[in-house]
Amino acid sequence: MRSTISGIIGLSFSFSVGVLLLSLGCALYHNWWPAFVVIFYILAPIPYSLTQRYSETSYSGSNCGLEVALFLTSVLVISAYGFVVVLAHHQTIARGALWLLIGADTVMFSTILAYFILFNDDDDFSY
Repeated sequence: MRSTISGIIGLSFSFSVGVLLLSLGCALYHNWWPAFVVIFYILAPIPYSLTQRYSETSYSGSNCGLEVALFLTSVLVISAYGFVVVLAHHQTIARGALWLLIGADTVMFSTILAYFILFNDDDDFSY
């Protein structure tokens, strides 16, 4: 019970740091285009969540659904970084905002990963 509460507190703190970095990257440089990266934060965990819920546990090797979900999740994560880099390359955002947003991406995706690691629900209940 104590580790669950500590995990929730740690996740909420890291989420708050990620949102702070994102807000600073947008507000300090008076440009709110990078706020669209929130869409990637929302979409990234969806493929893995769906596959984790409905995947079969097979011990014969790989699970195709899980591998596709991991691929889609990694595409979304890389796209979030790429979106910010492309904005900086086209000089839509400043270089300082670029580094704040890369930090925000790293913290937010680390938080999402830590959530799936901490709260991996491996119960044997099935329909």
